[in-house]
Amino acid sequence: MYQTSNGSKAPKKLMQDISTRWNSTYYMLDRFVELEDAIRGTLGLLDNSPQTLSADEWKITKELIQVLCPFEEATKAVSGSKYMTASIILVISQGLKNVCEQMARKNFTVEVINVLQQLLSGMNHRDRWGVIESSKTLVRCTFLEPRFKSITLSDSMQRSVKNDVIELTAEIISKDRSSNAPLQEDSNSIPEPVDRDENVVSIWKTIDTKVAQLQPTGTVTSRAIIEVHRCLEDSIINRNCDPLKWWFVNKHNYPYLNQLARKMLCALGTSVPCERVFSKAGLLLSDRRCNLSSKKAEMLLFLNQNT
Repeated sequence: MYQTSNGSKAPKKLMQDISTRWNSTYYMLDRFVELEDAIRGTLGLLDNSPQTLSADEWKITKELIQVLCPFEEATKAVSGSKYMTASIILVISQGLKNVCEQMARKNFTVEVINVLQQLLSGMNHRDRWGVIESSKTLVRCTFLEPRFKSITLSDSMQRSVKNDVIELTAEIISKDRSSNAPLQEDSNSIPEPVDRDENVVSIWKTIDTKVAQLQPTGTVTSRAIIEVHRCLEDSIINRNCDPLKWWFVNKHNYPYLNQLARKMLCALGTSVPCERVFSKAGLLLSDRRCNLSSKKAEMLLFLNQNT
């Protein structure tokens, strides 16, 4: 009523948090501060109104919103299902640490400073965020990400992941060369001339010479090193660009790294997309549809996720 009487065409309601989703606490506090005037005005009209927040408590709540805002942004970023998420985990974790360190130097209240110190302590804990940088999957994904590459990694980590990627690329090159090796001639292949004398004129001599010149002469490791170095020397794209489109455009420039990127960058940064699928499966397989075959249920889930 207070919002309507003050000209609000779409009055908002207070929100409550959910214990299993910490973001809901941020949304609850943010909506509470957003409706501060409405809450104060409504409580002032009540005869037996409950005790409201003091001025210091309102200040602490507003400062807590500033502290939790970067974490809410990070949670939404790593919980996506329409883009790559594993490659941004290291970048976001470092960004959160830097933001918390900057806010810890601000003139916040003692209570909020204590919250920031606890957050920093948790992020620096070896058994928590310390294991993120030791994940080979996350480091490889970040290295193959054209928006970041190796700029977010330490020197020792850069050398380690670079050698790792070169080794994986060399394996792909080796498999590709073995699969393209000359096969045993079949009866339908073009017959080779019997006489191998150089003086004999052959219609295939020119093309055979050119093909032989184009065959790779270096080892698979040297070929992998060249491709990785060329990719690192290429300019880093804007953070708002689509890295998948970049790899598609440059698939001919980096043919083997492109194969490795397609294999690695599909990794998920969190389990949120999987949890969404489980939740939708629970809504799909109700008591009235318990006779659905597993194949049809899978098809329905696939259509639900990709439409």
